[in-house]
Amino acid sequence: MEDYQKRRYEVGGWVGAANPFPGTPAVRFLDTTLGGGFYARMPWPYIFYTEVGGGYSVFLSRSERSLTVMPLYAALVYKIPIEMPIQFFLKGGGGEAYVVARPADTARWDPMLYGGMEASFIAGRRIRIGIRVDYNKVMESNLNMPPQYTYPLASPYDDPRLLNPNAYKLQNADFFYFGLVVGVLL
Repeated sequence: MEDYQKRRYEVGGWVGAANPFPGTPAVRFLDTTLGGGFYARMPWPYIFYTEVGGGYSVFLSRSERSLTVMPLYAALVYKIPIEMPIQFFLKGGGGEAYVVARPADTARWDPMLYGGMEASFIAGRRIRIGIRVDYNKVMESNLNMPPQYTYPLASPYDDPRLLNPNAYKLQNADFFYFGLVVGVLL
């Protein structure tokens, strides 16, 4: 078993594929892209680690639409106690995601659920190398409709394609990230 008094702090980053989660409505509109992020992990509480991190990805589509997602999260991480050179971590938590939708240019913070898994090994004494899988569920369906869609006010400068309240539907978005991770143990 690992000596819990000798666990260390860690900072690192990851880069890899960012995908709309298979089987969700976002798959019909958004394409796979390249994403990246950062994390910081500390050994607390008790047998868990606490991890905070963030990411950035821009999802394009075959039309004029695009979606920029910048999640920030905090999670409890459990290291599976298996005596192997490869270490496995399970993660669960939540946070907020800053979402920018184009061409409507709506930008706001939405609540988010986070889950993940990591398989990595320590190269030398201070470098961690591995792969990670993250799942983000951006929950916008619990929010109110933006005020410009609530009141039937119109201006000659408004684009009627963007101000149609029947076309604006609140729905949750699910994203799946698979990346290579490199961390430094402090």
